[in-house]
Amino acid sequence: MSRGERRSSDGVVLPVWLAEDRRTIEVADGEVIGVGYIPYLDPERQVTLFEDSRSPVLPGVFCTRLTGVSFHDDVVQLPHFRAGSSVEVRPEPANASDRNPLAIFGGGERVGYVPAPIATTLAPSGTRVGRGIVLMEWSSNGRRDGLSVLGSMHVTLDIVLLE
Repeated sequence: MSRGERRSSDGVVLPVWLAEDRRTIEVADGEVIGVGYIPYLDPERQVTLFEDSRSPVLPGVFCTRLTGVSFHDDVVQLPHFRAGSSVEVRPEPANASDRNPLAIFGGGERVGYVPAPIATTLAPSGTRVGRGIVLMEWSSNGRRDGLSVLGSMHVTLDIVLLE
């Protein structure tokens, strides 16, 4: 096989650089604080991966705030869901509430779901388990109540922390 050719069994690796980030958003009843990372496709921080709840940010790659976290209020407080933590992306074919659910797990605990429009796009993954990283933990009143995750069912993310 010549250089540049790929077999279907070869894995695709996407390097992603993370820079620390902290955000405060004013809301009607106080503030929401985000602590974590901004993902870049280059070490010079020129190409940012922005959150999108409607579609993958790159083919097979999502960067989004999770849905359903409020139903797992105690679980989201666990250390498995701190910014920078690795998570698994698992299909849930037996889920009667959603046709193509992709659940996010850390330490064996489900914390939420990839938004349905993205999950539907990535659904042909079958029973494959994907991987991801918690980019941002969102909190209000001192309790974590939301997570943003960068992940993929198809691509291996090679994460590098920037100083």
